Amino acid sequence: MSLKVFEAFSGIGSQSMALRNLGIDYEVVGISEVDRYALLAYDAIHNEQTNMLIPSIKEMLIELETKHVAYNFSNGRNEIPRRREDIERLYKAHIRNKNYGDIRLINPMELPQMDLFTYSFPCKNISLAGRQDGLEEDSETQSSLVWECFKIIEYCKPKYLLMENVKNLVGRKFKPQFDLICKRLEEIGYNNYWSVLDGKYFDVPQHRERVMMISIRKDIDNGYSLPNGNPLNKTIFDILEDNVESKYYMSDVCIEKMKRYMPRGEITEYISPTLTTELAHSTGKNLHPKLCKVMGMYRRLTPLECWRLMGYSDEDFNKARNIAKLSDTKLYERAARGIVVPMLEEIFRNLLL
Repeated sequence: MSLKVFEAFSGIGSQSMALRNLGIDYEVVGISEVDRYALLAYDAIHNEQTNMLIPSIKEMLIELETKHVAYNFSNGRNEIPRRREDIERLYKAHIRNKNYGDIRLINPMELPQMDLFTYSFPCKNISLAGRQDGLEEDSETQSSLVWECFKIIEYCKPKYLLMENVKNLVGRKFKPQFDLICKRLEEIGYNNYWSVLDGKYFDVPQHRERVMMISIRKDIDNGYSLPNGNPLNKTIFDILEDNVESKYYMSDVCIEKMKRYMPRGEITEYISPTLTTELAHSTGKNLHPKLCKVMGMYRRLTPLECWRLMGYSDEDFNKARNIAKLSDTKLYERAARGIVVPMLEEIFRNLLL
């Protein structure tokens, strides 16, 4: 019997990628996502691009607006595209993805049976890079959307839950709120197993720490251990493209500006895809970027290289670029907001295999 999965705040489906890569028999019975470009990429990566009957433009708009698809939480507005062609593409992706839209509007009584519920809720209000205005219940911050998950968890009672978020969730400021989340889950009937895991121990040359928590329904729980990972055996060179378009190379003006902010200290082999990073073109020589910087041209990581740093496959990247037609900006964004897939693979391996 296949594992029934519901992905809340699904993004492009990192969790589904991991389950697929492990060869687990699973079925996504629904997702909750409002980001237009995430929905298009999810559809391109995970679904067959089958034809479907298209209702009238009015009916499509009603469906998208009702579910808050293409909703911008920052300004509280729907940003549905205007061209009919783009509306149709978004509508098809929404339907094929089995998307329930804005999690605040979901009636749990209308959801299908599920075995695994994943929730990678927005980190905007708890990240060190954000405003840190918190995730308190009823605070109406984007991060407080995590509390909307409990109506689904309490009613549907999945066997397993997977939560992911930034390390700062368990820092001094927000640890009390994290403890409340754990307490609520315990009261509903789950045992929680959590740890801060780093992508660099899961076969990607990137220092990316995330809180990962598996919750198991108490009536079926036999204990669980999150994986520790293994020492990194890759470097940045393992993910670099051989031939890179000129548009990714930096001008002399940009180089001078970058030099003002160059980090001092020891050389590091870990690079974040969320940053525009200086790398040198080594003309075939396997020189370290920090050594090349005095003799080569500087460039930023390409979108494909950023996807590789997340453990995403080149095939999935090509689907997002060529089928979903995501721009470079949106491809960078999807990498920055994703979850390291090899890390998820090991988490699921310990849980399901």
